[in-house]
Amino acid sequence: MKSRILNYSMILFGFFCILSCEDILEEDTRTFISPDNFFKNTNDFEAAVKGAYGLSHEMVGGRQFEVKELFGDFYDQPESAEQGTDMWRNSPGNSFWSIRYAWSVPYSVISNANQILLALETTTVLTEAEKTMFAAETKLLRAYAYFQLVQLYGDVPLRTAPVAGVNDVQIDRSPQSDIYDLIIQDLLDAEAGLPTTSPQEGRANSFVAKALLARVYLTSAGNPMNITANYTLALTKANEVIAGPYTLADNFADVFKNTSYTSESIWEILYLEGTSNNGMHTLTAPTGNQSALLLPSQPFINSFATGDNRSEWGIQDNYVTTDGTEFITRSYFNKFIDEGQLEIKATPSSAQSFYTFPLIRLAEMFLIAAEAENEMNGPDAAYPYINKIRWRARVDKNDPTHVPDLADLTQDEFREAVLNERKWELYAEGQAWFDLKRTNTFNKVQMARGDELTVPIGPYNQVWILPDFEILNNDIPDNAPYGG
Repeated sequence: MKSRILNYSMILFGFFCILSCEDILEEDTRTFISPDNFFKNTNDFEAAVKGAYGLSHEMVGGRQFEVKELFGDFYDQPESAEQGTDMWRNSPGNSFWSIRYAWSVPYSVISNANQILLALETTTVLTEAEKTMFAAETKLLRAYAYFQLVQLYGDVPLRTAPVAGVNDVQIDRSPQSDIYDLIIQDLLDAEAGLPTTSPQEGRANSFVAKALLARVYLTSAGNPMNITANYTLALTKANEVIAGPYTLADNFADVFKNTSYTSESIWEILYLEGTSNNGMHTLTAPTGNQSALLLPSQPFINSFATGDNRSEWGIQDNYVTTDGTEFITRSYFNKFIDEGQLEIKATPSSAQSFYTFPLIRLAEMFLIAAEAENEMNGPDAAYPYINKIRWRARVDKNDPTHVPDLADLTQDEFREAVLNERKWELYAEGQAWFDLKRTNTFNKVQMARGDELTVPIGPYNQVWILPDFEILNNDIPDNAPYGG
């Protein structure tokens, strides 16, 4: 059986520990070891890199989804979660857990990555091949962390080396252009240094780097960077992944509720019973004493075409157990629901799901290619990319009225079509807020929620406010207050 890198407690080191109560992951207590005493052999470097992967997984869900997904224009108001409701209403606070975690967890990844990279510069216990591999993986994880930070907060402190002492703790925020320069260079280094196949499921290969580059180039081509030449680079990298060893799963449902990679998995988080679990069941199961954070709005449900499996399978309106108990009584996202937990009537707070979570999958590469091609040249050559995803979504693949192919659209119409396709394909996967930002379409949230927003949409929505501890400890100015 192929070995896998799982999301369970690893040996991590650094200057601080993040404690969370509602992250997507349930991590065991971590042991922190001084890097000066740690890197003695290959196994030590291996453990450190795996630990960095484990920490990077904490960037994905739980409270993180309040800043990355919940604000999407197709989500209904959470039925509970006080801070989540405030976020949904466009009224964040500097002390909110989601604001804190979305900042502190990536910087934990960056801190550990910088320690590993420094150790790699001076070590004599590794072969050159091992040093290249570990450096490539570490740079990819650092880029992944900075990519989240720059999108969510704009200008952020840029650290490429460990903190040298007390006089090095406070640093200013760096321009977004500098952050993107580092992200892209780190990913290019990772692409060059990683093999085409991963040594373990869950670890990166060169195609993960290519896919992240496609995502980064597409993002930087849009708001606020507006480097439109990067559409060409996004298309190139997306096509390299599409031409790689991956294939779309035959059916949309086949992509989810698995415990290992599928044919279209580029990078996923894996879980092991007894050590960690996928909290997306908790976030999307509206039942018991803890209601779901992510719930589909009725207009979103109505927006799907006839015969679209992404709604007919992907969104359910109730759940009845085998003994006849109606356990869920409203519409919910089905991608990550573990029916076994519903059958034993486990409430979300006690549910244990071990399905994988997709960080990057092939379908996204087709949609990136479609969007980039349209932005450069119009829709003519973009149709095959998007229509392949639409065909896969059909309940009946032989019925052209089920999710019909797109044709004869203007460039503007296709632009809107591909953004809708991203919603229908990628809902609840952590892309919603990022798509609103790079396309500068937060007005869609205003139109969807209207008077339900405590604070109206404004220029401040381009970034989230900073966490209170960073303003206090690093003495840097906050982003513009919401409603100010």
